[in-house]
Parts: sequence; C-alpha cells; structure tokens
Amino acid sequence: MAKLEIHQFMCLKDNFGVLIHDPVSGQKASIDVPEAEPVRRALREKGWKLTHILVTHHHADHTQGIEPVKAETGATVIGPKNEAAKIKTTLEKVGAKVELK
Repeated sequence: MAKLEIHQFMCLKDNFGVLIHDPVSGQKASIDVPEAEPVRRALREKGWKLTHILVTHHHADHTQGIEPVKAETGATVIGPKNEAAKIKTTLEKVGAKVELK
C-alpha cells in the first residue's frame, strides 16, 4: 500500500503551507494557499504539478493565494459549502450546509 507524501513549508510570517502527493493516483493537493509564492516554490522544489486545492475555511491567511495558483495550475478548488460565499473563487462545494438556530 502506497502512503501519501506530505510536504510542509513556511508561508506568511506565522503560517504553514502543506502539499500532499498521492503516488497511486498521481494527484497533488495544496491544503489552502496562504500565499502564492511559497506554494509555487514548494511545487518547483518537489517537481509536482498541482491538481487540487483543498480549502478549509474563508480566512485570508488560508485563501489569499488561491486565485493566482489556480490560474497557473488549473487546479480544481474544493471547499466547504457553508463557506463558499466567503471564498473569492469558484469552487466545488462539499459538506452539508449547517443552519444555526
């Protein structure tokens, strides 16, 4: 059984970027994109072509680099349905919408 390869690197002044590679499917994902250049650099260092961006939530320190990286890589962006209106990109929505009463 093949294991996922995880690559962690610094972004912003106090945050991390994370890339995940599935050797079976060949897919590579970025967990959020805190800023574009460190993600680009990490992809070049690993020799990986990004296929997906997995968005955890809408805060800028998780999303501000999505648009340029998406435009350069053509990666599919997947994010939480209940955050979609706050994330400034087109994304495939996952999860049930939670209504708080």
